[in-house]
Amino acid sequence: MDGFYTEEMNTRFAIHAAVLAVAMVLLAGCSGADTVDTGLPGKSLQLRLVVSSVDGACSAPALSSAGPASACDRAGVTTYELAKSLGVVTPTSVVFPENEGSENLVILELNKADTSTLGNVSREAIDQHLAIVLDGRVLSAPLVKNPLTTSELTLMFGTASEAKQVAADLGASAAP
Repeated sequence: MDGFYTEEMNTRFAIHAAVLAVAMVLLAGCSGADTVDTGLPGKSLQLRLVVSSVDGACSAPALSSAGPASACDRAGVTTYELAKSLGVVTPTSVVFPENEGSENLVILELNKADTSTLGNVSREAIDQHLAIVLDGRVLSAPLVKNPLTTSELTLMFGTASEAKQVAADLGASAAP
């Protein structure tokens, strides 16, 4: 039976196997999964201490430097006075869970170096608000109670639509 398969048959087999593998990946992506995860790095997030904040219409321009400055939240309804940048982290993965009860969350996965950066910054920010800045606007400004030392960072938002928009802005695609 030596030589039963010709070179042309081997080539066809390889092409069919590759097409089948791609089809399986595409079909798996359409199976109604409970999360959306690009697996690709997200946008960079700047970390800054909040000096003060005032509710009301905000007209500050988007941040464009690492020095102290004023910035608006994404909705333009809060003005933050921010200290200088303490560091930048870039998620390696952005997940928008669509399970009931978790649709207001966005989960970020950080690499080892960014986990260390977040841990160091949050250690210095205990009992202070730490602004997480995306595209020059304050995405979130949680009160830090403990150092954030895990590679997974969960952000919570007021509505599912806000969380979904943030996930999309960070690099996750919206679920079908």
